Amino acid sequence: MIRVLGVLVRALLLVAAVLLPGAWPPGWARPDLVLVVVAAVALLHPPQVGALTGLAGGWLLDLVPPGAAPLGAGALTCAALGLGLGLARPWLRASPLLPWLVTGLGVAAVLVVRWVTAAAGVGVVQPVDLLWTWVMTMLVAAALLPLLTGLERRLSSWGWA
Repeated sequence: MIRVLGVLVRALLLVAAVLLPGAWPPGWARPDLVLVVVAAVALLHPPQVGALTGLAGGWLLDLVPPGAAPLGAGALTCAALGLGLGLARPWLRASPLLPWLVTGLGVAAVLVVRWVTAAAGVGVVQPVDLLWTWVMTMLVAAALLPLLTGLERRLSSWGWA
């Protein structure tokens, strides 16, 4: 029962990460907050937990309007991000800057996948918009990643995660 509370906290964070960019000022590049939440979970837990969190966050991105096409692409790329960061976790303790840098590489990989799917004719994405999304995501991650990893550590210390 107690571990269910940790899952509920993560689910609430993912829902908030999907809905908050809708309140972002129009005309500004929107950060991808789901990737930041997935990174925070994946950096502290085994790769399976990061992959499942990424899968859940990607499904939310794919299903909540306006959604994404093709359906499931966001879920698979977010799951791959969670899995990759979870696998890199043992080497990231060398420096406090490394988790942020690896998160930046993972976010860039997810955005490249979005660009490739748009280039294949599914949706419309401009490379400049993707670059600004990456910049905004990394700026937000610089502030949120320490807070979210601290929350994950607290959940683990309470036995909720």
